[in-house]
Amino acid sequence: MATLYLTEQYSLVKLEGEALRVAPSGGKAGQVVRVPLNKVEQIMVLGEVTLTTPVLHALLERRIPVHYLTAYGRSRGSLVADWGKNSGVRLAQYAICCDSERSFAVAKQCVAGKLGNMRTLILRYARGREAAQELEEAAQTIRRCLRELDRLAAPNDTSDRMHGLGPLLGLEGSGSAAYYGIFNHLLKGDNWHFPGRVKRPPTDPVNALLSFGYTLLTNQVVSLVHAVGLDPGLGVMHQAGFGKPALALDLVECFRPIIVDSVVITMLNTGQLSSSDFSNELGAYRLKDNPRRTFLEKFEGRLNEMVQHPIFNYRVSYRRCIELQVRIFAKHSQGEIANYVPFTVR
Repeated sequence: MATLYLTEQYSLVKLEGEALRVAPSGGKAGQVVRVPLNKVEQIMVLGEVTLTTPVLHALLERRIPVHYLTAYGRSRGSLVADWGKNSGVRLAQYAICCDSERSFAVAKQCVAGKLGNMRTLILRYARGREAAQELEEAAQTIRRCLRELDRLAAPNDTSDRMHGLGPLLGLEGSGSAAYYGIFNHLLKGDNWHFPGRVKRPPTDPVNALLSFGYTLLTNQVVSLVHAVGLDPGLGVMHQAGFGKPALALDLVECFRPIIVDSVVITMLNTGQLSSSDFSNELGAYRLKDNPRRTFLEKFEGRLNEMVQHPIFNYRVSYRRCIELQVRIFAKHSQGEIANYVPFTVR
């Protein structure tokens, strides 16, 4: 099963038996697409697309989530079915999030997974690069952060505005700064300039791709968190906020470098995108329609790529790896697994 991306602006989605009928604006019969419901795992709606009430009812009945984004990929919210019957897993989640020592241990592993995968990505690209020394130095900085992280103890006082996570977030910030500080060296040629991580809005094409990819990946995690029966709004590292998927943001950290960043680097270095594929609106860069579809194809391809799971030692897709990570968190919350272990690659 896969994600259905609805990107054609002003198209209309109707229910036709056990399939979705996607028709473009103007009702051109030759461009109508039918998608069997049993082939759909979740739906991403980008921009002005209408889903009829029968469609939404059918999706809710089958527990197929719908994520609404702007045409440029900014998340607006999600439509998901009810919480499910396993209330025990949510009670366990609430308990671990209210236990400062246990939640700190999980947050620490989330940061370790993120920094570890950033370091791995740097070392993969360091071979044969002109800036190999700069890449090696960044990798060493991240390694030092990981060593300090390993020695970091749970805070005794969590009454400050950072809930005692200040030192942890400081190491996460230092490692991320080293990583994004050399990201420009991972790109070939002089066609792309990366000034550093800029989020709202992205002020260059590279940041536009990263932000778009991170949003898509986070929504993938939101779907899987709901599927397991957890509450995506309550996390251990990202603080709860109105409409903020804090748990999804925690669990997505280790997957950002190896999924989104990898896709972005590959597409730019192999000439699959050019500067003309982006629009600039008041300093904010966005992917145009056709290049956006190309990016979605590559993103889905990466999610479906098979890898050897570092914990279970069998081959699974990256999408399945994300689901397993959510389930590991659930099992740890319920006391069935002693430690939360992040997903890392070599």
